[in-house]
Amino acid sequence: MTDDAHPAPSDIPDDVKPVLAATRELLSRIGGVALLVGVESYRDHDREGGKDLLAGRNDVLAYWKVCRRLGYTHLRVLSTPALQKEDLIRAERELAPELHPGEDEAETRRRVEEWLSRGRQGADAPIELHDAAMASQLEVAGAPSVLLGEATSLQLKESARWLASRLVFTVKLEWEQWRREEELMALPGFMAYSGHGAQRDGELLLCPSDTGPALENAVSFSELRAIFEEGGDLPGGKRPADNLTVVLDCCFAAASGPAGKAQRGTSLTPAGSPAGKAPARTPEIARSVFCASGRDEQSYQAMLGGHWHGAFTWAFTVALEQWKLQQQGQFRRSTMSHAELLFRARTLLSALSFPQHPILVDELGNLPVFHHGAAAGEATSAEPDARRPGGQLDPSVKNGNGFVYYEMRERGTNAPLAQIVVTNDKVDHGFTRYTEYWKVNGAGLRFDSDDWRNGITVTRQEMRWSDQAPFQPGSEDFRCDVRDQEWNRTTHVDPYQLITRDGITYGFRVNLSRQTTGDRWTGALWWSRSSDAKDVFALSGNMQWTDMKGRVTSSCHVPMT
Repeated sequence: MTDDAHPAPSDIPDDVKPVLAATRELLSRIGGVALLVGVESYRDHDREGGKDLLAGRNDVLAYWKVCRRLGYTHLRVLSTPALQKEDLIRAERELAPELHPGEDEAETRRRVEEWLSRGRQGADAPIELHDAAMASQLEVAGAPSVLLGEATSLQLKESARWLASRLVFTVKLEWEQWRREEELMALPGFMAYSGHGAQRDGELLLCPSDTGPALENAVSFSELRAIFEEGGDLPGGKRPADNLTVVLDCCFAAASGPAGKAQRGTSLTPAGSPAGKAPARTPEIARSVFCASGRDEQSYQAMLGGHWHGAFTWAFTVALEQWKLQQQGQFRRSTMSHAELLFRARTLLSALSFPQHPILVDELGNLPVFHHGAAAGEATSAEPDARRPGGQLDPSVKNGNGFVYYEMRERGTNAPLAQIVVTNDKVDHGFTRYTEYWKVNGAGLRFDSDDWRNGITVTRQEMRWSDQAPFQPGSEDFRCDVRDQEWNRTTHVDPYQLITRDGITYGFRVNLSRQTTGDRWTGALWWSRSSDAKDVFALSGNMQWTDMKGRVTSSCHVPMT
């Protein structure tokens, strides 16, 4: 018998075929493998806590959500202090409306406890398949498993080996005198690290919690590269690094001085040390490596969105969420390219004046992020294509058998601009429950005069279904769901909604708030159009609409009281 990597069916003994088929079926249910590392405590390096960080666990949870959306099933999560079960339950509750709609907290808790139980029992360890009667074994192996641990040097290296061992599946088949080794599949992998980095003699280092005063327990890139490049001599010639995406939110430059009070730097390379001046090698430890900053730059952590995060982690995950995920065989990948993600992350960091410029080490610039397998012509989008619900208007109706009708008119000419029907739980005439219907007459706003500067008048009227609706469902320009739980909060800010009418692009944005006592909402609605139908709206820091070319577009401010 020969040892071909892909044997012909006629070469496989009949008794072996069911085992091989079952193994392939198992692999078809494994969604991906991830190692997430976040370090906050560096007391082994600095007993006074001067090098401690604040973002490690929050960053890990941000990447956890990335992995969960991608459908990854086997994860190791290392952090110091270690994350607990309740941390994962909170993250899963935030994901539940998206991934598990209608799931209650008890069911979420049960899921997380099962995942952790499998991780502790080593359910993701290599399995020896001896016969075709192994349905229960396959079920356990294909089910999600999670292991939580401390981000020590030993754990980091051991978990990197664990990750590498699961990115390329090679099956060894033995039956009497017949033997064969066959590579079945390379799985997608993801590794994220948030913590300190350092340099020593030009070698880049990751710094776990027990790094030590002299960096004696730091993990070098040479060690990681050796782990992820193993396997090139396997039958198919694949290595773990071939389908691995790595994100490093740390820096390796020498610390040049203290960060601002609201920021913390992420390097343990001493300022002025020879190590900080040595030419650093590039972090080529995987097919695709995103780094938070350039070789000679610091990277920072700061309070973002009410939580401490690595600035790059925040920019990376926020940008990524604005693009859709698409199925690629049994795996998922983003519709965003590597180059676009790098550009958007840099833009976000620049907008907040973080003096760091992320870099990308790969040859996949125009391929989708989390692309799996050989290069192909998968489409990517240069603009965000994830669903963006419009700002919700108040759907409450004192008379339950009715709807709310909003009308927007130009204050100067009284020209109609928009009509909005907002439904509650009782509907008629073909309308849908809890839905906003927007019908826009953009031509009513005259930009060739000063009339628009007078603003827009908005009226709100509660109507009965026995009254004549202002327009019929199906004739609206766009519709969006009403999520009335949003209106139980004291603030409401949502992304804008875009439409194109008569070749011109129009946008709306709602920014409302109310006092904690009372039921009156105050705030503003912005309505604007671009000077060019091809322009794309973006909201700048001074609350004006701007297009991507930086020109301020015509805009109107609508008080809502």
